[in-house]
Amino acid sequence: MKIANEETLVSLELFLKKMTEQPSNLRKHLEQWYASDACKELQKANEEAKQRAIGKYHMLSEEDKIDMVEAITYIMCKAEEEGTSHRGLQSALGIYPAGFWVNHLMDVHNALWSYYHDKKREQEFKDDLDALDDFVEKGNEASDESRNAARSD
Repeated sequence: MKIANEETLVSLELFLKKMTEQPSNLRKHLEQWYASDACKELQKANEEAKQRAIGKYHMLSEEDKIDMVEAITYIMCKAEEEGTSHRGLQSALGIYPAGFWVNHLMDVHNALWSYYHDKKREQEFKDDLDALDDFVEKGNEASDESRNAARSD
């Protein structure tokens, strides 16, 4: 799926080059880019691609919709649970590099990453508490054994 034409990409590349050459004028360059025809064309193409994708989805049968949703959620959750990056998620979905243009994919990635990151930290915390409990119990057992040994002497 091609969203942007060569002219738009060249315009974006020139814009990024200007930004890096003159960082003090970042705001001015951003305003120029957002006011440019190339930016408007890119926004329009992105909206058209999104609407086209939504139309294709709604043309699927219920069974195909369920299959697609099942596949996408499985792939995304598996990749995020493994701690993937945004680019890694696109690769897992088989859409890298064009996936950078998928609307809200970064939002979903960030939400899933946070969820799995928090879940992992919670499990690590529980594991640490269990290890601490084991350590304290062993310390108490060793202390009891040394007291019993001292009494028997």
